[in-house]
Amino acid sequence: MFKRQQDMRAEPVQRIVALGESTTWGYSVSSKDKCWVNRVVRSLEECQGTPIEFYNKGIGSNVLTPECPSYQHSAKPSALERLDKDVIDLQPDMVFLSYGLNDSRGGTTLEVFRRAYQELVDRIRAVMDPTIVILNTYYMHEVLYDHKIWGASNYEVTGEYNELIAEFAKTNHLILADIYSGEVGVDWIIDNDHCHPNDVGHMIVANRVFEAIVRNCSFTACRIPEETRIRKFVETYGNGPD
Repeated sequence: MFKRQQDMRAEPVQRIVALGESTTWGYSVSSKDKCWVNRVVRSLEECQGTPIEFYNKGIGSNVLTPECPSYQHSAKPSALERLDKDVIDLQPDMVFLSYGLNDSRGGTTLEVFRRAYQELVDRIRAVMDPTIVILNTYYMHEVLYDHKIWGASNYEVTGEYNELIAEFAKTNHLILADIYSGEVGVDWIIDNDHCHPNDVGHMIVANRVFEAIVRNCSFTACRIPEETRIRKFVETYGNGPD
C-alpha cells in the first residue's frame, strides 16, 4: 500500500551524539573512519554541504540499564547513568541510539528494557528535542549465545527484542534503522570474534542508518535544486554512450 513519508527534519544537522555499545564505538573496523557512525556523518555532510560536529559515545560491553542481570560484568556507567554527561550536556540536534545486543545477552527482560529505553528518551525530550535515530540489534553468530555471562539470548530472543524496538520507535516517533535484516545470515561481514561487524559489516550498518534518515528527513536533499537537471545533463553528457 502506498504511503508518503512524513518529513521529520528539514533543517541541516549541526551536532550528532551516538550512544551505544562496542558496535557503536567501532569494534572491529580496521580504522576508526570506517566505523558506521563516521560513515553516516560523512554521508550527511555531503548531502547538506556543511560540517557536522559529532561525538561517538559508544562503550564496549555497555548496557542500557543497571537493572541488567549482567550489569556487574558490564562496562560502566550504563546508558541511563551516563545520559546527562554523554548526551544531554552536549546538546545535540540528532541522536543515534544503539542498544539491545548486550542487554539481551545479559538477561534484561523485555519489559525492563522497554521501560529503561522509555526513561532514556523521556529524559532527553524533557530538555531538548533532537531528531532521534534508533537502531535495532546486531547479528552475531550462535556460538556466542552459549556464554557463561552473556548467554541469555538466542535468535528468538533477538527477534523479540527487534519487534519491541520497532514498536517502541513507532510509539515514540523515532526513526528506526533496521540494521539486523541487512546483516542476518551474512557471515562474511562479521569479524572472526563472531560478534562485531567487520569493515564491510559497518558499511552495511551505515547504509541502513543513512537510508533511514534520508527516508524521514528532507534536509538530506537540501542541496538539490527544484528545477530539473535533465537538459543540462544531456547537454553535458549526451543521451547515451557513443
